[in-house]
Amino acid sequence: MRLVVLTLVIIVGLAGITWGLSPQFDRTSFVIVAVAALTTLPSALLIYLYGRNLRYSIPFVVYADIGITVVLFASRSPFDALPGVVLLMLVSLFAGVYVSGRILAAQLAFAAAILVVLSVLSVHDGVPGWLVLSRALTLLTAVIVPILLKMHVDFLTDKLENSRRDSVSGLLNRRGLDGAVARFDVPRGVEQTLGTAVVHLRDFVQIERRLGRATSHDLVAETSSLLTDAFPDAIVARTQPGEFACVWLGSADDVAERLAAARALVESTRLRSATVSMTCTSSTVPVDYRTTVTVALGKTLTAAAFLQYGDAVAPRSNHHVAELIADGGPAIVFQPVLSVSTGRVMGYEALSRFPSGHGTTQSWFLDAAADGLQIPLELAAVRRAVAASRDLPTDVFLAVNVSATTIVATDLVPILDEAAECRRVVVEITEHDLVSDYTALGAALDHLRDEGLSISVDDVGAGYSGLRQLVEIKPDVLKLDASIVRGIDTDPMRRAAASALTTFAAAIGAECVYEGIETPQELESARSLGADMVQGFLLGRPTSTPILSRQNGMNAL
Repeated sequence: MRLVVLTLVIIVGLAGITWGLSPQFDRTSFVIVAVAALTTLPSALLIYLYGRNLRYSIPFVVYADIGITVVLFASRSPFDALPGVVLLMLVSLFAGVYVSGRILAAQLAFAAAILVVLSVLSVHDGVPGWLVLSRALTLLTAVIVPILLKMHVDFLTDKLENSRRDSVSGLLNRRGLDGAVARFDVPRGVEQTLGTAVVHLRDFVQIERRLGRATSHDLVAETSSLLTDAFPDAIVARTQPGEFACVWLGSADDVAERLAAARALVESTRLRSATVSMTCTSSTVPVDYRTTVTVALGKTLTAAAFLQYGDAVAPRSNHHVAELIADGGPAIVFQPVLSVSTGRVMGYEALSRFPSGHGTTQSWFLDAAADGLQIPLELAAVRRAVAASRDLPTDVFLAVNVSATTIVATDLVPILDEAAECRRVVVEITEHDLVSDYTALGAALDHLRDEGLSISVDDVGAGYSGLRQLVEIKPDVLKLDASIVRGIDTDPMRRAAASALTTFAAAIGAECVYEGIETPQELESARSLGADMVQGFLLGRPTSTPILSRQNGMNAL
């Protein structure tokens, strides 16, 4: 919008200069017109930089009115100056978008008054009245355009505002919360803290089913009033049906004090609308002027919700998980990923290997989630993978597996920095991990991409959300799960699925990796279907010494 207005202002300046060259102006008048026209350049720059700042918008409207009016009345022929009133209408368009409705009305009234005065002067100069009236009426219809524009802008503003509000509580929804937090101003050189308190109504969905929607609405209204009255300095939002968030930005001590007050309020309050328990967990993230505040918000929301989930679980009994984290995390092995066209090892996927006696890898992560230790366990595995990757060749990438929960709740960049300095790093999100908040995940992934990391969706075809997850994540790498790849040489259904996903990857500009290649026939099918890279036991098993298996994989291709 600012670019459009900037262009209009420059065109108005050019129109003034060319009009000043006409016989309508003497030398002195031309100098006045030229100077006024040239001042549109710094005016345009101010509009581009500060267009929505009221301190600049109203002075610009006044300045433009004065300049255009002086030029109009400097013309020798008021009748020839009449079309110039359109320039005042352009200023009205600016007022309609950037200033208030009252300023727009005043601007249109001023333009109409100038039109009437120039019309009277034209008749006084001997121009036929019917001709003056015809031109004046034609120009007067231009007044309708800014009015219609203002109505449309107000309609879109209301529609946008409604889309950012929860219809039951009237509070901001998650989308509105992101927008509100994005307007936080963090001064350069000042480190502040973003804090979020997540208030959860336990068993809200079951209560709504048992007692009815009217009761659930009463619960939401009571909780909303409780939080907004108690914390007028917070941004309060309803982020889930039974979940509310209070967000503060300030010094670490101030934010900590407010979060403690939120927890104390929740612990001491009993809702009247229904017998329901409330819990409150909180999280903080340091932010500075370089931080994407919406990413920081996503981290605090996820971390607080994760703590809430952990608190709801029975007493922790899986001590082996905590002990493993204390020891530095699981052991790491690497499996090669090879280029189909050249046979060269392009990278290695880091895989976790756990001590025996407590089940499979999946069992360990389930135990960690039950104890509220999913994020610490994943981060320990990533740190181990980065440390172990130091012996890999610098011309290959490193792929690490991380859940969507951990990506949103933590900042992976400092952990992966060491590896990213010397090689490409790919963050793989497994499709087995259910994504509940694509807005927060998208912001976190954009942050990782900005830092030079690549994003991969792992196990495509074996998880929850299928194509929606692919569309929302916009991966740089797409990995077909072994359950799809296995048997593509003999199973027409699997071959069709693999072909469709490969075509999809090519269409979005992503690299396509076929996992689980175990036979030469599957490898040949992957090549014929257009796979970019392949991975599987035929090409190299996971090993702690990946260099030894490199030549074996190349020989297989």
